[in-house]
Amino acid sequence: MPQLPELDTVSFDANLPFGAQLLPGGVCPQSLRRETRLALRVLAAPVETTENPDPLLLRLEAKLDLALEVSLLDRHPERPPLQPCRLGLEQLAWQQDQAQAPGESVLMTLYPNADSSLIVFIAGQIVDCRAVGSEGYHIRADISRAFDEITRPLWEKWVFRRHRRAILGR
Repeated sequence: MPQLPELDTVSFDANLPFGAQLLPGGVCPQSLRRETRLALRVLAAPVETTENPDPLLLRLEAKLDLALEVSLLDRHPERPPLQPCRLGLEQLAWQQDQAQAPGESVLMTLYPNADSSLIVFIAGQIVDCRAVGSEGYHIRADISRAFDEITRPLWEKWVFRRHRRAILGR
């Protein structure tokens, strides 16, 4: 994974389906914010399991997972390619082929799991763009205003969980 810019917040590195596009007006559409809120509820849900989980509950969960995946595949058949990225509480960083000017508003599409169709849409503003030779550009975006009072704690819980997992994996 390429060396990405450091973030000013707790963060973790991942290779996930990720894309960024210009966001005219700088505001994420309401329908995408609603979808993000629901996705973050799934991501921030407790993951602790008992030592011997009930097989009926596991089967029910698997059915719900399948129904979710099938519905999301129909809703968003296209997905961005795997992209090295660094995700933090208030900033995201990634590498791309084209430059983006600081101050530009972008809509970032993030699949938190490479094998899932669950999507988080994040509105942000480019704060830094640096050329890295022939490799392209390192981009850093501020997402501090992307979440509301409901979604911010969910995002924070998920980022902290992934940050702890990254530390334990070192």
